[in-house]
Amino acid sequence: MTDTLTSYRLIAKDLPASLSRKAAEPTVAREIAYYEAHIGQVKSVDDLLGDQRLYAYAMKAYGLEDMTYAKAFMRKVLEEGAASAASFANRLADDRYTAFAKAFSFGQGVTATGADPARFGEQARAASLSAPKLLADSYDFSGRAEASFLVESRLDATTTQSVTIRLNAQTLAGQVANPAKVTPAEIAAAVAAQIEASALKGKVQAGLAADGSLFFETTALTDLGADGAYGGTGRDADTLVNAGGPNRTLTIRNAPLSANRTAVDVGFGTDLGPDSMAQAVTQAYLRQSLESEAGDADTGVRLALYFARKASSIASAYDILGDAALSQVANTVIGLPATSGAATSEALAKRAQLIDRKIDIASFRDPAKLDAFVRRFAAIWDAQNNTASAPILALFTGTGSLDAETLQSVQSARIGA
Repeated sequence: MTDTLTSYRLIAKDLPASLSRKAAEPTVAREIAYYEAHIGQVKSVDDLLGDQRLYAYAMKAYGLEDMTYAKAFMRKVLEEGAASAASFANRLADDRYTAFAKAFSFGQGVTATGADPARFGEQARAASLSAPKLLADSYDFSGRAEASFLVESRLDATTTQSVTIRLNAQTLAGQVANPAKVTPAEIAAAVAAQIEASALKGKVQAGLAADGSLFFETTALTDLGADGAYGGTGRDADTLVNAGGPNRTLTIRNAPLSANRTAVDVGFGTDLGPDSMAQAVTQAYLRQSLESEAGDADTGVRLALYFARKASSIASAYDILGDAALSQVANTVIGLPATSGAATSEALAKRAQLIDRKIDIASFRDPAKLDAFVRRFAAIWDAQNNTASAPILALFTGTGSLDAETLQSVQSARIGA
């Protein structure tokens, strides 16, 4: 059996080639061909869940193979989507469900409803929606790129109004400094301008949230009646429409792209159904298959590959602590027992502080430093688990394992600094 470090290096040194070899395997190739030939026919949650082969493929692609049996659970994930922070997927601690819900959105919208005051003296709560992701530093709308989505608000029990937002080279002309580098602030301003030019003027506001995502919220207004002027009776009577209360709703859902346009994801309106997501899902399927096969032979290799894949999304020590596999890698490198845990918030904070002291998380943005960290993990894993398959380790002691002093020095060094 090849040791963990060698196996990881063989796979990681040319990952595209490793994935290509995996894709060429007959069993894998058949599953990919079936998925790509049939996913375009899937237009609903029922369609996906009704084709067991497609459903199993999708679940494996997002690392959810063990949950394939839980169709009722996954139906809830899919039906509520990921656009709302309150959706079922976003309330789960595992971000794999959020990724799955985003990939298989089927164009469904997300809706928020206002609320009456909880206590006397309070105001009704407006309906509001924030995009589930932050805007990028800039977007290129100079070519065929477009974001297209519908914004709709119910004003009362019988009146609903809407506008279709389209962001593309034509609609942004004259509004942005550089169509090839449209900033988040410019996107928010363009969306707000299209709302102001529509039937939703004064009824819905849009802007850039403090965290860098698009947000929409219903606002209070005075309906001036048929004459469009203040005062009057009957059809001309003015009506105050509250920003909140159960009669006010806010809905955002995908709208079809204009002809020959390519979807851009600004948090809403990607219009990326599973047919256009096929390639991305297939790449995820290949990566999961590669990691699973490696894990069958050596758990350490699977952990190393998984950490290398997820490292770019690690923002803090708490991201590591919230993922069992990431935690196992970190524990191995800094010398904590694999079973060590944090039963209280105080203990969790101490664990996070220890990780921050021992591991330079920011260094994971550097591919070379990340690779060095993962290789260090693989070497320590070999020392602890695979001495029989790595005979060179026997040079350190007569028993085939690192002596305590050497192992302690390896584990105590701060990584990536």
